[in-house]
Amino acid sequence: MSITSRLLPLAALVATLAAPATAVTLTTPLTSGNGQAGIMFDLVAGPRALVITGAAISLDAGTHTIEVRTRPSTVVGNLTATGWTLIGTVTGVVGGGNGTQTFFDFTDFAMAAGSTTGIYFRATAGTPVNYTNGTLVGAVIASDANLSIRSGFGRAGTFGANFSPRNFNGSIQYLDPVPEPANWALLIAGFGLIGAVARRRRSAVSA
Repeated sequence: MSITSRLLPLAALVATLAAPATAVTLTTPLTSGNGQAGIMFDLVAGPRALVITGAAISLDAGTHTIEVRTRPSTVVGNLTATGWTLIGTVTGVVGGGNGTQTFFDFTDFAMAAGSTTGIYFRATAGTPVNYTNGTLVGAVIASDANLSIRSGFGRAGTFGANFSPRNFNGSIQYLDPVPEPANWALLIAGFGLIGAVARRRRSAVSA
């Protein structure tokens, strides 16, 4: 087997691991049926780390301002402001009514593999956030191999009255997971192999 043919599988691995992350959108059912000023719920990462980059939400018609808060653990038992961080206030979010969703951007945040992050979307005026009555807080309402969206709580005002279980109507956007440390270790070892083969080849030529 030639040196070139030996290096082709390694080159393919390098190309795969070096490829830029792609955006993925995970969408819940948009069945509505209820609504309030906001909704908070859990995001649970799968077996690899990922980065949350944006969202969409079902809103009544009109132009709204949406606050985005997160916390580094479940929303269950954490319904007060303690532990929550405001990561974005997004203006000019135009709602299209039930069954529609409007994407908006906020500060990216990372999730470790297997971790839970609470997220809270709240309109600063009125009760335009559409959601659906759920069956159990914490139940999975949408999932893929990398992320799950759980049933949570409808909220009035800012950390006002809560209503549960309530299902988020919208989407979460994230970057396709980066390679795991083991894969990077394999990549580094591969670079070492390339160097060793190249050195051996140079030695054979000079001899």
